[in-house]
Amino acid sequence: MDNKGYRKFLLKFTASVLVFALLVGSFMYVVDPLQMYRKSSLYPPLYSSQERYQNAGLARSYDYDTIILGSSMTQNFVPSYVESVLGGQVMKLSIEGSTAMEQSAVGRTALDTGKVKRVLWGLDYFAMRQDVGAESENMPMYMYDNNPFNDYEYLFNISNVKHAWRALTTPEEESKAFRNLDLLRNWDKSAKYSQAAVLDTWEKARIKEAGYGKNEFSLENVEAVFNKYVLSLIEEHPEVEFTFYYPPYTILRQQVWAETNPVRAENQYAMKKYMFEQFSKHSNVSVYDFQEDSSITYDLGQYKDLSHHSQAINERIVREIAEGKNLVTADNVDKFNEELESQLSHLAVDMDSGAFSLFVYVDDKEVEFSVPAQVREGHILVPIKELAAALGAEFGFDGTSVVKLRKGDVVATLTKGSSQMTVQRGGDEADAQTVDLGYEMQNLSGSMMVAVEPAADAFAQSLEVTEPQPYLKEIRIKTGSAE
Repeated sequence: MDNKGYRKFLLKFTASVLVFALLVGSFMYVVDPLQMYRKSSLYPPLYSSQERYQNAGLARSYDYDTIILGSSMTQNFVPSYVESVLGGQVMKLSIEGSTAMEQSAVGRTALDTGKVKRVLWGLDYFAMRQDVGAESENMPMYMYDNNPFNDYEYLFNISNVKHAWRALTTPEEESKAFRNLDLLRNWDKSAKYSQAAVLDTWEKARIKEAGYGKNEFSLENVEAVFNKYVLSLIEEHPEVEFTFYYPPYTILRQQVWAETNPVRAENQYAMKKYMFEQFSKHSNVSVYDFQEDSSITYDLGQYKDLSHHSQAINERIVREIAEGKNLVTADNVDKFNEELESQLSHLAVDMDSGAFSLFVYVDDKEVEFSVPAQVREGHILVPIKELAAALGAEFGFDGTSVVKLRKGDVVATLTKGSSQMTVQRGGDEADAQTVDLGYEMQNLSGSMMVAVEPAADAFAQSLEVTEPQPYLKEIRIKTGSAE
């Protein structure tokens, strides 16, 4: 091919490419599958499951005056239900696994429309665990800016082209899950809520997450992320009402974090205090804390894993926000943290019936255990060494399996793996009695655990177990030592 023929071919090829691009671009602009430019009127909308992409169009092109921001913890909010309780016209803009940067980008796009009067924001500490200077690896930021010159990334995205074709050709009665905006990305009906599954996940997480605390972000970095992506929106929009809430994870989720990543746990407490200090400077902001509400966080049957709860809990959160329950104030901000810390220090786990708070008192003095009490076959197990100290008994261990507790003339002998305890009173071994512990003494969570009631009863004058309220048990032991 000579030079003239080559130039002719090149011109034709270039012209063909330009025409093809014009056709594709025009097709995408008109169909606009994610509704970036306008709300769909040519065809019944077929929404995308990719929230990071779809939310840009929802924020830009739909009518609303209230938006919901947050992670998967907010996906089970039903906008029509929120409207019935809080009023307004609600648009849910949740993003599964999102960071504060991503939530802020969606929120800013919606706020820039001038339509927003209220923001309901489920604020996870997890979302702020990112480098303050990091760029999003998953978020299509070109869909959230006001630069028309990078829209080619939307118009010529092959996934979007395919979605446009599906939107035009899929019968309206099909793909119903992606046509109902009220239930878009709501996973309540598909979830399997199970206390047993939560407990199983908890046991595995305590092992799996053992090294998670090695690379925790500094508190200063987390504060900077909050300032950049959350506080900035508040400061820029004093005319908008911001309602934040801290999502209620199971108490077991909090326990694993505290056990495997104590720096994260301390940062979480500190951030609640810091965020409230910033929120309190603005009259258009309120914050609600549901993470210490044991009627939610101990009800493991409402969760599908350690974190994610049912739609019923989302509905309860909305109702209680409307009622002003769990509102954080200057008078109670520290009490919320203290309550969660108390719950964790008194946590007991029954692999059959769930979690509860356990308070043990010896001669009216509270006993605190270093690991959660556990329940096996109806028997509450606690660390035997710490129990012995509380009872005022001398603790002895032979280094392999035998434990001896001695107080005065009473000696209790226990063996690892055995559910029997020998109690000798006085020096006559012939008078020794065998006591059924109900469950074998064994190593759990790195501590030798024993059934508290029969073990303590060997040294007690009296022992009483009560349940003063749901998810709470008290054991009161009297030894007579204080008398």
